[in-house]
Amino acid sequence: MRGLSSRKRGHCLIAIFGILVFISVQPTFLEFTERDLAYHMTLEHTLFFVIGAMSIQVAETILKLSNRYRNGVGHRKLGLIISLWTTILRKFFTLNKYGYVWLIAAIGLLTFWHIPWVFDYAELHQQAHIAQHISFIAVGAMGFMAMRSLGESFKLLALFALNGVMGFAGLMFSVLNVPVYRVYSVSSHNNAGTYMLVSCIIILLVVLPGYLIHRTLFHIRVRQSSSSSSVSSSYQS
Repeated sequence: MRGLSSRKRGHCLIAIFGILVFISVQPTFLEFTERDLAYHMTLEHTLFFVIGAMSIQVAETILKLSNRYRNGVGHRKLGLIISLWTTILRKFFTLNKYGYVWLIAAIGLLTFWHIPWVFDYAELHQQAHIAQHISFIAVGAMGFMAMRSLGESFKLLALFALNGVMGFAGLMFSVLNVPVYRVYSVSSHNNAGTYMLVSCIIILLVVLPGYLIHRTLFHIRVRQSSSSSSVSSSYQS
C-alpha cells in the first residue's frame, strides 16, 4: 500500500509539473503577466522558479519509476529513452553535495537578469527573454538543491534573507518616482512594490509559522518512532 501511495504521489507530481509547464508557455499567460511589473515579477518569475524546483523532484520520481517502465512488456523504446535519461540524471545528482556552488550560481544568475539594462533588453528581445526564463528555471532547480544540501538551518536563513531582500525591494519600488526598468511605468513599479510587501507579510505570518510547525511535528514523530523502536528492542532482548 505504501509503494502504491508513493507511486500515486509521483504521478500526481508529474501531472502538476506538466500543467505548470503548459501554463508557462501559453502566449496569453505571458502577455498578461508582462503587462505590469507586479505580475511579471510576482507571478511569471515565481512560476519559473517553482518549475525549476519541481523539476528536481520530478527527475527523482522518474528515477524511482524508471525500473517499472524499463522492465515492462511493450515498453522497450520507452525503456531505452528512460534508461538514457536516468543515466544523465544520476550523473547530475552526483553534484548535489556542492550546495554552496548551487547557491552562488543561483544568486549570480538572479542578479544578472535583474540588472536594469539587462532586464530591459530581455523584455524587448524574444531570444534574450527565453534565455531569461530558462535561467530562472535553473535558479529554482539550483536553489532547491542548495537548500537540501546545506540543511535545515540554511532553509530558515534563506527564508529570512529572501523575505528581507523582497521587503527592501518592495519598499523601494513602492515609493519610486523614476522607473528602474525603462520598459515599465512608475505606477507599474509602485504596484510591484505593493505586491512584494504583501508577499513579505504572507511569508512572515503564514509560510514561516507553517514551516516551523511542520518541522516540529516531523521531529516529534521521529523521536516517538525512535523511542518506540528502542522499547521494542529492549523487550526482545
